[in-house]
Amino acid sequence: MTNDPGQINRNDESLIGIVLGGNRSAFGTIVERHWNMVMALALSKVGEVAEAEDVAQESFLKAYSNLHRLRDRSRFIGWLAKIALQECSNVVRRDIRRRTGLGSGKADSEVLDTIPACSSNPGLNRSQIRFVRRSVYKLPEKFRKLIIMRFVTGLSSVEIARQLGKRPGTVRVWLHRAYKILRDELAPVIEEIKS
Repeated sequence: MTNDPGQINRNDESLIGIVLGGNRSAFGTIVERHWNMVMALALSKVGEVAEAEDVAQESFLKAYSNLHRLRDRSRFIGWLAKIALQECSNVVRRDIRRRTGLGSGKADSEVLDTIPACSSNPGLNRSQIRFVRRSVYKLPEKFRKLIIMRFVTGLSSVEIARQLGKRPGTVRVWLHRAYKILRDELAPVIEEIKS
């Protein structure tokens, strides 16, 4: 927890200014705010909780040490997501070199249960939630990243577009395609809920 309760209500841009001004503890608020998104991205790539936590920690360390290089503070989340995905790629490459052909890269069901979302459906049972999360992790990476930013971080399509440096229309189209894939994939759960 951060020392200054007033920092919780500040946006990322002002917190970054505070951190760059010398108040390192303000970065703790940033970490708390975006930990779930970074963990979800890491789990979608590396699949093991311990490795995902290592990736998340390393991502935040790199973000902190390179914060002065961030050109547009309003796009911090997109920048952080890129750092996390690069860290994931580094881990995956290292693991491939270390143990060629071993490991499935899929997230354990227990791991999937640990990722909170901004909104959840209390009407789903545990196996249905697990099925939904596995379906998300099967999406192509660019769609998966958008879905995680939308539902774990709670960003709107306009905010996602700003974070990723894309046009809002492009993000809306990609989200629409991701939703269509998920609708098709989740048809069994939808039918189960309806009956």
